[in-house]
Amino acid sequence: MIGGGRGRLLRGRLFGAGALAAALLGLAVLAALLVDVALDTVSWQVVEPAGSGESFAFLDGFALAGSWERVVRLELAARGVNPEAADALLADREQRRLFAARNRVRLMWAVDGAPLRWVVSSSRDRLVRDEGLLAGARAYRELMAEAGPGRQLYLNPWLNPGFMRRLPSRTPLLAGVGPALAGSLWVIGLVALIAVPLGVGAAVYLEEYGGRSRAARLLEVNLRNLAGVPSVVYGILGLTVFVRLMRLGPVVLAAALTLALLVLPVVVVATREGLRAVPDSLRQAAYGLGAAKSQVVFKVVLPAARAGVVTGVILAVARAIGETAPLLIIGAAAFVPGVPSGPLSQFTVLPIQIYSWVGENDPEFAHLASAGIVVLLVVLALMYAVAARLRRALESRA
Repeated sequence: MIGGGRGRLLRGRLFGAGALAAALLGLAVLAALLVDVALDTVSWQVVEPAGSGESFAFLDGFALAGSWERVVRLELAARGVNPEAADALLADREQRRLFAARNRVRLMWAVDGAPLRWVVSSSRDRLVRDEGLLAGARAYRELMAEAGPGRQLYLNPWLNPGFMRRLPSRTPLLAGVGPALAGSLWVIGLVALIAVPLGVGAAVYLEEYGGRSRAARLLEVNLRNLAGVPSVVYGILGLTVFVRLMRLGPVVLAAALTLALLVLPVVVVATREGLRAVPDSLRQAAYGLGAAKSQVVFKVVLPAARAGVVTGVILAVARAIGETAPLLIIGAAAFVPGVPSGPLSQFTVLPIQIYSWVGENDPEFAHLASAGIVVLLVVLALMYAVAARLRRALESRA
């Protein structure tokens, strides 16, 4: 018996060590991937500028509320435009819009070895060479030699505040994730509004009211089946029902309804687990004080389970924000010229925008895709952080 106990203990330790090693290996691989993506958001570039070919010191171009206009004036002066003509161009709304559509004011980390320089990038600039952050650092002397007369060496950070606001473009220097980020926020907001009441209501019915009735059994079987359906099938369902039969078209609302069905089982399961975790003594105490069934459920049990409900909602929304296949099937656009204005607007989302950039045969679009991935990961991290903080706050009040 002693030998058998030692054998079980040894096997348990070996199993624990193997599980720990697998977890550490997975974390190491994930960290390596994250570092690789983050490094790819910065690149060394040898460029032949189509504009003045000048760069400007950070303090010369910086202003609290007018850096863009200040740098543009410096660029126009470098092109030989006199101050009066520059004032006229910036005062004319249409000329100003055209200049902003064709050019971007960018703060480069380095230009020809000088740190923090402003550059006005044009859609007509010619890219000579593009290297990743580490590869470019190793080949720095070679790049500097290649950046001869009429060329500049940029250390270009693709992930910057302008990237978050800009519209998509066929020119990498002018592209951004503004509509995709806004579309993602619109979709996940509507998903939460649709899936949370339905999921919580279904969970309360199954745990507190349904018992072993036929309706409860049928609902539970359907939820289990839905949890195992591939996401692409939800896309086909959304295309058939919401886009065609309901004639909504490929709009934000159709995407939200499709993804709400996709994440509904997650909300139901998490809410049921939270309801089951509520001690039965609370129910009995409420009944002992003369509370009705509805009062026990909605004023005692459900508030005590709110931490679990919040966890389920955040997990569901986090899954929804990363889905691509259902949205591609219902017809989400890869290129949207503006930010969605409502539930019936055409839209795109971050995963689709990233997918579109990855498919482009241009190294600059690969940097844009990496920057988009970082934005998506930051949004997810913020959601999880808010969920963790909210869960702790709710548990402390319970």
